[in-house]
Amino acid sequence: MICLPFKYVIKWKRKHPESVVVEARNAYRPHRKGARRKAFVLGRASGSRLLTIRHTLEDALKRFPHKKQGGTTLIFLNRNDEEAYRIGLATALLGKATDNREMQRGVSYILNATPEEVWFWSSKWLDEDLGEKALKALTVLSGAA
Repeated sequence: MICLPFKYVIKWKRKHPESVVVEARNAYRPHRKGARRKAFVLGRASGSRLLTIRHTLEDALKRFPHKKQGGTTLIFLNRNDEEAYRIGLATALLGKATDNREMQRGVSYILNATPEEVWFWSSKWLDEDLGEKALKALTVLSGAA
């Protein structure tokens, strides 16, 4: 398992409209007081399409530490980064999907993929030049397109 210097947080707003954001934050404290930790987004989606991964989010809520912050539940995936990237990729696919078939098949593929496939697709998704093309290729590979 690869250990990256990030802490992973799922921000799950359960009220209408429901939304999920999966973030990777720098695990080390900033040197200056008041400085913010830089974060990047692994995936973002909102609305009824989140029904597709709700069971995965509820499972993560049971297995990992969490806390309520206003109307948002924060789930901390500190050490299990493969799980964070899997949920992040599924959320990114949901956010970009154009129809129900694309959502269901794409998410099903990611949730059942091997850890190596998750790492491969995550690296392509987070590449600035390949990001959108990688999601389209993932959609084709999953049989949704």
